[in-house]
Amino acid sequence: DVGRLGHGLGMELTERPSNTATDNTVLKPGMVMTLEPGMVYAPGKSMVHEENIVITEDGAEWLSERAEPELIVIK
Repeated sequence: DVGRLGHGLGMELTERPSNTATDNTVLKPGMVMTLEPGMVYAPGKSMVHEENIVITEDGAEWLSERAEPELIVIK
């Protein structure tokens, strides 16, 4: 079960539209969305990764900052 792959982002943490196979919302420039794929990897355990984007005339732009190539190890 894939569920949804993202949602709108605005004044509320989770807003419409909901990025699902059955949602037919037309994305328009200025809309802010999340790309949020998730997976269940064990009974009762899931993992979700979220990125924020803004829809533009030409596609989309990342709003989330990229991680540095070298991650700091905290001991």
